[in-house]
Amino acid sequence: MFCVKCGAELRDGAKFCPKCGAAVSGKGSAHESFQNDAPASGGDLPAAGEPQQRPHRGRGLLTLLIILLVLLCGLGGGAAWYFGVYRQNDEFAGRAGESDTDEGDDITGTGKGEEDKEGEEGGEETKEEEETEEVYQGERTPVTLNIRQVDNSKFPEVTFYASVVDENNDTVDDLDAGDFTVQEIDTAGNASEIELEEVYRVLNEDNSCIDLVLDASGSMDDYNKMEQAKNAAKSLIARMDLDHGDRAEVISFDDYVYLQQEFTNREELLTAAIDAIDVGNTTALYDALYVGLYQTYFESGAKCVIGFTDGMENGSSYTYEDVVTMAQNSGIPLFIIGIGEEYDADVLQSLAEECSGAYYSANVNDLESILTDIYLSIYEEQQDYYAFRYTSPDTDNQQEFRDIVLSTSDSTEFSGTYTKEYVPQSDISGAFAGDYMDWDYMLDFSSQREVTEADLDGLSLAQLRIARNEIFARHGRQFKDSMLNQWFYSRTWYLDIPQKYSPDDFDAISPSPLSKLEIQNTELIKDYENAIMASEDIYPNAADTLLSDYDLALSKAVLRNALAQVQGYPDTEIRRQNEELIRQAIEQEEVQY
Repeated sequence: MFCVKCGAELRDGAKFCPKCGAAVSGKGSAHESFQNDAPASGGDLPAAGEPQQRPHRGRGLLTLLIILLVLLCGLGGGAAWYFGVYRQNDEFAGRAGESDTDEGDDITGTGKGEEDKEGEEGGEETKEEEETEEVYQGERTPVTLNIRQVDNSKFPEVTFYASVVDENNDTVDDLDAGDFTVQEIDTAGNASEIELEEVYRVLNEDNSCIDLVLDASGSMDDYNKMEQAKNAAKSLIARMDLDHGDRAEVISFDDYVYLQQEFTNREELLTAAIDAIDVGNTTALYDALYVGLYQTYFESGAKCVIGFTDGMENGSSYTYEDVVTMAQNSGIPLFIIGIGEEYDADVLQSLAEECSGAYYSANVNDLESILTDIYLSIYEEQQDYYAFRYTSPDTDNQQEFRDIVLSTSDSTEFSGTYTKEYVPQSDISGAFAGDYMDWDYMLDFSSQREVTEADLDGLSLAQLRIARNEIFARHGRQFKDSMLNQWFYSRTWYLDIPQKYSPDDFDAISPSPLSKLEIQNTELIKDYENAIMASEDIYPNAADTLLSDYDLALSKAVLRNALAQVQGYPDTEIRRQNEELIRQAIEQEEVQY
C-alpha cells in the first residue's frame, strides 16, 4: 500500500504516512479520514482485575527439548529416560513417582524432606542455572523504542517517557524494569550504568498534559476550517481522562498569541475557551509554539504540545531555532499538523522531528474528522508510553547535554535500542539571564502610584527597560524589539490580555491608553536609564558575570562606551568573553523599541 500524497510505501495498518504525515484510510488515500477504533495497545486486553502473566520461558524450552529427545529415542525407551531424569532432578521436579502426598506434589524444589541435603549441597549450582535462565535463548522479536520526553525537573532524579511498539505499531504490553537496560553517556564518551527504580505505563499510573495551540489567522475562516478545528479540539478534551489527573491548556494565535485557558482539568472551562477563539490576521506560529512549550514546562507527568497551522509563518518574534532550543532544553515533544496546501511542509516536518515529536498533514476535506483522529492518535500514544525513573549517578556538568541509551535486556525476547539527548539543568531563560526571570513584573505598582528613584535603585539597564515597557505592555502593546516581545510572551498576565496591538497601531490611538500617572512614570524611568548610561558603568559585574543577549540590547553608542569601561576591569576569562560579546553586538542592527 502506498501514500497517494507522496508515494511512500505504507506498512499494513498504518494510520499516517511515515514520510509526509498524511492521514491514511483503509484504501491508502492521503485525503480521507481514518477510523481510530483499534485498541492502542494492540490485541485483546484482559478483563478488569484479571492478572496478566508472562509464560515461564525457561520451563518451556526444557519441556520442548525433552519432547524432542523422547521422539528421537522412541516411545518406550524415551519415556523411561524421561521419568528417570525427573526422578534424579529433585531440584526441578521434586520427587516424582512417590505416593500422592503433599511432599510429592512439590515439583518446584522448595519442599523439604529427608533428601534435602543433596539439594542444599547443589544450591550453588541451582543458582547458576537460574542465572543462566535469565538470558533469553530464542529468536528475538524486533521492537521500536522511541524516547519522546525527558523530565529533568527533579535532577538527579530523571523520568523519561518512551513508546515500545512492534512491527505492527502496536504497544508491547507487560514489560517491566527487568526487560530494559539504561546508560547515560556524557560528552567525553564516559558511560554510566543506570539502575532503573521504576517502570510503568502512563495509562495506569500517570497523568497526561496537552497544550493545544490553534491557528486563528484570517485564512482559517475559509472552508469553515475554524469551526471544524474547534470541534476537533473539543472532541479531544471530551476523551481525556480529566477526572483522574489529565490536564489541558488552550492557546490561539494570529498576529499575536493569546492564552485562552491555562492548564486545567475542568472540561467546561476548556470548551468555553475553545468556543471563544476569534479569527485574526497573520500567522505568528513560532511565538505560539514557544509559548506552549514554556507554559507546559511547569506541568508534571507525560506532556506534549500539539499545534496546527494552515499558512506560512510570517509574524513571530521567536525563530525556528528558538523553538527547537526550547523543546530540547525542556525535553517536551512538539507535534505539528499542517492543514491544506498553503504552508511549508518540509519546514514543519523538520521542526517536529527536531523537537522529538511528529508531523501530520490534514486536507481541508473532512477536516474535523481528520484532526480529531490525529489528536486522539497522539493522546493514545501518550497513554501507551512507558515511564522510566532513575537517579543519575553523574551530577557533574549539568549544563552539558548527555545521552540516554535505552535498550532491551538479555532476559527479554524483544530486541531494540534508542538514544536520546538531554541536558540535566534546563535553561528556558532564552535571551535573558538573572534572578529576575521568575518575576511577573519589575514594578508591579507602576500603573497605580508614582515611581521614585528609590524604587529603581539596584535595577540593571535590562531590568529598567522591561520596567518602562511593561507599562505599555499592560495595555496590549507589542514592540519592535523582538526580545521585549519574547519577555512579555513569557508572562502569563500578558498572554491573558484579550486584545493586542502592533507598535504603530498602539501609538496611533488617540487619546493615549496610558494614564497621566503612567506617562509620568515612563518618563522618570527613561531619565534614570539615560543617567546611568551617561555617568555610571553599564556592566559593573562584567568581570565575573556573563552577559545575556538582552543585556546587550543597547544602542551602539552605549555599547561602545560599555566596551571601554569593561576593558579597564580585572582580567578574567569571563571579562574577555564579555568583550567579544559586546563587539559582536556593536556589529548588529541598531536596537528599536
